[in-house]
Amino acid sequence: MFISDNIKKHIMILLLALCTLWGMVVVTDAYAESEAAEMDISASKTLQGGWYTYEPYQYEIEKNGIKTLTGLDYELVNLIAKQAKIKLEYQNMSWEDLLKAMEAGKKDFATGVLFTKEREKSFYYSIPYRHTSASLFLLQGKIPNRFNQSNAALLKYLKQNQFKLGVVSGFSYSDPMVNQYINDPLNANFIVKSKSDNENLDLLLSGDIDGFLADRIVGSSLIWHANSPLPIIEHRLKVSSPIYIIFSKKTVSPETVEQFNQSIYKVMHSESYRNIVSWYLYPAIVFQIRSALWFKITEIIGTIAFAISGLLIAFRERTTLFGAIILAILPSLGGGLIRDIIFGRAPVAALQSPVYLLSVLLTVFAGFIIIKILNHYRKQNKIPREIENTILNHAAIILTITDAIGLATFTVVGVMVSLLAKASPLWLWGPFFAFVTGAGGGILRDMLSKTRYIEALEGEFYGEIAIIWGFFLSMYILLSTKQAQPEYIEYAVVVTILGVFISRLLVHFMHLPNFTFKHLK
Repeated sequence: MFISDNIKKHIMILLLALCTLWGMVVVTDAYAESEAAEMDISASKTLQGGWYTYEPYQYEIEKNGIKTLTGLDYELVNLIAKQAKIKLEYQNMSWEDLLKAMEAGKKDFATGVLFTKEREKSFYYSIPYRHTSASLFLLQGKIPNRFNQSNAALLKYLKQNQFKLGVVSGFSYSDPMVNQYINDPLNANFIVKSKSDNENLDLLLSGDIDGFLADRIVGSSLIWHANSPLPIIEHRLKVSSPIYIIFSKKTVSPETVEQFNQSIYKVMHSESYRNIVSWYLYPAIVFQIRSALWFKITEIIGTIAFAISGLLIAFRERTTLFGAIILAILPSLGGGLIRDIIFGRAPVAALQSPVYLLSVLLTVFAGFIIIKILNHYRKQNKIPREIENTILNHAAIILTITDAIGLATFTVVGVMVSLLAKASPLWLWGPFFAFVTGAGGGILRDMLSKTRYIEALEGEFYGEIAIIWGFFLSMYILLSTKQAQPEYIEYAVVVTILGVFISRLLVHFMHLPNFTFKHLK
């Protein structure tokens, strides 16, 4: 379909205007908020609570020999308490012991709690401050895939097959049906109770249980850090539940609970809330997405596509084989290398797996052989000119498509790594590092080539696409922190990949002009 240059320019101006307007709204909202973290903290009251290892919600980190308590719940609840001008103190103890101490009036509060009627007799509940969902973590092959649609069918299967299920003693899980199954005396022989999720993971790896229940993010964090050689998979329980702070009715007044409720409402609408949730919650979600087979495949396709772009420049400029390898490595791995150096990540992502470098090398060697064979047949006039032109045209289309896949995947990776590095504000740094990861390596490649024509800075819309979609993904992540769920972030990632992919193809095949500085005549 023919579209005039004038219409194309109007389309691009409209898109740019919409993105600018959206950015102005976001910036105004971010700076208009009163940050609870900067409030005066002359606490008028001190409450005693407890903590147990429950990463990423509460856990200890050690730096220079000093252990410090941190985590999503720890930071959020402290922020809420600071807003309410209440000081919190924590003691390390098991979940079961903490509940008993609160019932006896020896402790005042606990965080990260699901609602149950039984607990309401002894404790006051705050309003919810986040949401959670549970999963069953088990070794691959322990249950058939057909149970992915029904929790009831799953529990029936577990019972029929005498599945040894690990749970944390005293915990409630997000699905009431699951809690009923755990507390049923008829299932007691197949329920293994432990003190923590870490202990359940050890029991699973040693073969003492067949699987364990855990918060989705907690389980993913455990597997991420354990780096187990065994294929541990996640079976999602499709129920999401709100999370509360609870207070002992023996030691805390309803007025204090109301102070917390007012503070929770204010904090949940602050930039600090969004930052804390994204810093602590999303790394485990990022790990889940980047570990998925479909995402790894798209990364490899993108890496190969960028390698081919360097290989074609090497062919055009008649470089050596080594020169071709360098020109192929730069667009494939260069952007990620620049990003990781800026963030100070060690080791850099390119060194964590040989798959990507091997993909580049195999692409170069395969391309080198194919080019040699084609040249051989061309010299002998065994390839008609029409067939040669057809091959070149199809190759150009395939390269454009795979290059769009590469840009799309690396745009997402740039935002993900910004999350892992706690770059703030994400709406600013996410798009920037989407551009660096997606187009930075190509800029290095073009700077090294003989023509010095830097396509990302002088040609079609390219890096701009990564920036725009990186901004949209970053904003979605920030605005979805109140009910952050891995599947929602995964959907956003898929939409971003498709958005970048389609945008890149539209720009290329419709020949949409870029905005350039023009010399006055």
